Amino acid sequence: MKKILYIGALLITTTYAFTQSKCDDHKDHEKKEEKLKEMRDKMAKELSLTDEQIKKINLIEDKYKIQEDELRNKSEELRKQIHKLKENKKSEIDKVFTEEQRQKIKKIKEDMHAKKNIYKKGLKYHY
Repeated sequence: MKKILYIGALLITTTYAFTQSKCDDHKDHEKKEEKLKEMRDKMAKELSLTDEQIKKINLIEDKYKIQEDELRNKSEELRKQIHKLKENKKSEIDKVFTEEQRQKIKKIKEDMHAKKNIYKKGLKYHY
């Protein structure tokens, strides 16, 4: 019985984690929350969870959700900071090059991008 409860709790929390991906739209978020609730209810019914067990699981999920949200927000902020650093680095390096060198770099990047697209399309052998 403990094994079943453990698996059920694991499934519920795993489902919860997968539904926490970034939502671009408020309706999207509502749909995910609704789907999560349906899955929780289904698991609770299949495992014959008591109201007490459901309350405990919900409290645990809420506690970790807050921590996950905080980390997710920090992570997003770090991504923005890293992006800004990369832009600054690129800008400073770009100032070191002559105009001719900038044009060569631009051409090299365009060629690399074109090759990348060729490989993505499956056209590996080109003459």
